[in-house]
Amino acid sequence: MKASIQKLMKLFLLLLLIGGLTTSCDSDDDQASVAVKITDDPFPVQFINSVDMAITKIELKDTNGNYVTVFEGSKVINVADYTNGSTADVTISTIPDGTYNAARITVGTVSITLTDNNVFDFNASGSIQTEVQIGPALEVQNGEYGNLLFDIDLADSIDFSGTFMGDWISNVSEITGLNDFKPDFRAVDLDKTGSISGTVTDINGNAVAYARVEVAYDYNGDGLPESVSTHTEADGSFQIIGLPEGSYTLEIDSENDGSKQVDNVGVSIKQNTTVNVTMPVL
Repeated sequence: MKASIQKLMKLFLLLLLIGGLTTSCDSDDDQASVAVKITDDPFPVQFINSVDMAITKIELKDTNGNYVTVFEGSKVINVADYTNGSTADVTISTIPDGTYNAARITVGTVSITLTDNNVFDFNASGSIQTEVQIGPALEVQNGEYGNLLFDIDLADSIDFSGTFMGDWISNVSEITGLNDFKPDFRAVDLDKTGSISGTVTDINGNAVAYARVEVAYDYNGDGLPESVSTHTEADGSFQIIGLPEGSYTLEIDSENDGSKQVDNVGVSIKQNTTVNVTMPVL
């Protein structure tokens, strides 16, 4: 499933912590700690100054159907600041030992500021609640420390109004309003995943900025693969984190440099796979 320009940004809300944070464990043998992290890969980022999203509640569901609250309050995160593998801290919480295979997330207000300083607000008053599968499931036992990653796909979450040229926004002025906001998340046990990173260049060796880079897999468990994407930075670099072990097809799409597909990209747990791509001639 590719992110269209009408959807605009893909915001990979991949949990709440910046790389490898550690903490002491609870002394109770039946309790463990979990760090929740958030990441984002908005697209096209060149037209966005900020995406401020208020998280008001996060609950985890165990395999017996019981919910435990790991966060409640108001945490406003500018998700546009967290791209290509960086994550924002949301909370660190103590939870009972067990296996957690789903999460329920409540989102409050969302405010998007474009580069022309236009601001689009969506006030949910804490009323938007969505449930997502955690896959791989989060498992914590005997005081272990877990890392939970949430990825929100803003491309499928935000419905902008405007006139768009094909699958690309050519100018920030084409975005005329915000029609709706329906959060679309994925969630994984970050310690059971790997990542893909690399650099995208043109045939002359120049960095290709703002190219869309994506893979797809069935993270909802419904048999249908869905996209996980990011964009290249100004230097052409990219990283997609939180990918379960397996083989992926990497797709790169640039407005000015064409498209390219790289097959059989292997991902291993707690390992990064490097893929450097040269785009074809248009």
